[in-house]
Amino acid sequence: MLEKDVVKKKIKNDGKADTESKIAIKKDAIQHSNKSIRSYEDEQKIFQEKPKKLNEKEEDSVMK
Repeated sequence: MLEKDVVKKKIKNDGKADTESKIAIKKDAIQHSNKSIRSYEDEQKIFQEKPKKLNEKEEDSVMK
């Protein structure tokens, strides 16, 4: 079991955890959140690039 899982179980059982453990859980939550944000940003970039590529194709076909 991962440390965070042990800490979460301890908190659930007796409602207590040491400060370092609480910090570790919070850091993990922040990292997970950052990954989600990066995924969202990457997805947005893809959606922004698609219309640009389509416009370039249209311009190429008009130039021919």
